[in-house]
Amino acid sequence: MIISRLHALIDSPFGAVLGGAVYGAWAFAVNHHAGAENAWLIGLSHWSLSTFLTFFGVRIMRICYGFGRWPLMSVGFSFAGSMVFTYVLLISVHTFLGTPEILLTLAPGILPTVGFAGGYSLLLYREERLDNGAQAA
Repeated sequence: MIISRLHALIDSPFGAVLGGAVYGAWAFAVNHHAGAENAWLIGLSHWSLSTFLTFFGVRIMRICYGFGRWPLMSVGFSFAGSMVFTYVLLISVHTFLGTPEILLTLAPGILPTVGFAGGYSLLLYREERLDNGAQAA
């Protein structure tokens, strides 16, 4: 029951906006020395990116999960696809914006991103096993 509610929140636009707001505020704070205008642009951009990545990241993981030939390969593709997509997009946009503290801006999100990508990939595996078990019965 709790897992299905958490799954629904993660997949929702509200969950994505909420998660993105935390990282946007952090990006603003660590780049405030670049001036208020730049810090606001960086913070709002990071919030938008984080919201986009949270919402569409689960879709990317679902797509990448389908590339695997066996369950653990599917989990690996899902995890790796999410991580590559996330950090290529974040680093590219922050480089374009001229964010002075890219590493510091991204640092607090690394462990949660790894945890989210790993956890959601394993959730997809569990979901597949439950579906296959229900079909076999």
